[in-house]
Amino acid sequence: MTSARAKEPFDLDRLRDARQLGTLYRSGAVVVIEEPVLDEILSYSSHDLVREVGGFLLGEIHQEEPNCVIVRHFHPAVQATSRAASLTFTHETWSDLHRQAELRFPGAVVVGWQHTHPGFGVFLSAYDLFIHRNFFSLPWQIAMVVDPRRQELGFFHWRADEVLDCGFVCLGG
Repeated sequence: MTSARAKEPFDLDRLRDARQLGTLYRSGAVVVIEEPVLDEILSYSSHDLVREVGGFLLGEIHQEEPNCVIVRHFHPAVQATSRAASLTFTHETWSDLHRQAELRFPGAVVVGWQHTHPGFGVFLSAYDLFIHRNFFSLPWQIAMVVDPRRQELGFFHWRADEVLDCGFVCLGG
């Protein structure tokens, strides 16, 4: 896994045929996810409708205007401690992420995390905010919540010093 570094400016023409979902804010990074990755996350999220599951979002950061976080890969956190209303990333979870990211996604950056709220809706709980503020505190890092029972999903990003919901753009596969 590499450290975060700015890439070439994101080509806005790539968004011409993309689907925008929700409201995009100028004050935060635009979240862009590739459709096959979104499909993989939704499939993984639906395998347990009782306990929270989750993983890590990997990709690229483009810090030129427009600021974009591009989600290109998903790594499930299979070693996480999973309960009905919480998900804990253990030491083993982080070790596996670093090991697998180097092998499977060379050059990718951890751009955020994903977890489910089965039947609870899409929001960040106080515990989720603790995780985000302490482990995903870089200004471009994002969170994704999926409710597989209600079939809802949403993204959250930093705007100033708050973590707020945001729209996203889905690039076709």
